[in-house]
Amino acid sequence: MYNFEEFYKIGEELSKIEDKAHLRSATNRNYYSLFGESRRYLVEVKGKKYLETKKGIHGKVCNALINSNDSTENYIGKILLKLIPIRGIADYDWKEKDFKYFKKIFPKVQKDVEKGLQSLEYLNNKIKNN
Repeated sequence: MYNFEEFYKIGEELSKIEDKAHLRSATNRNYYSLFGESRRYLVEVKGKKYLETKKGIHGKVCNALINSNDSTENYIGKILLKLIPIRGIADYDWKEKDFKYFKKIFPKVQKDVEKGLQSLEYLNNKIKNN
């Protein structure tokens, strides 16, 4: 089974080279670490098999978390909701955002992803201990 948290580590390594391409890639890897782990949690732990699909999956994962009655799941969903447009800029925008944008935004992305991954670890441990 793939551990999406490895993307976080790769993002950390990429961010050590401070140029636009590396910071954009680091932003992408960080987002996907949280997204992948969140999706796996929802499918494998919560039994939400409809999230195995690929079409519209980013919004579906985000909505499943945001609409949860669990405050920790809701918190993770809000992090993903903030990160989706930033990841989109990192992946697709070649005109509007410059190096300064990514240099400024990446530490916040990294911090949010770290908090989200810690929250997922908390949820997984909570379920294992019950």
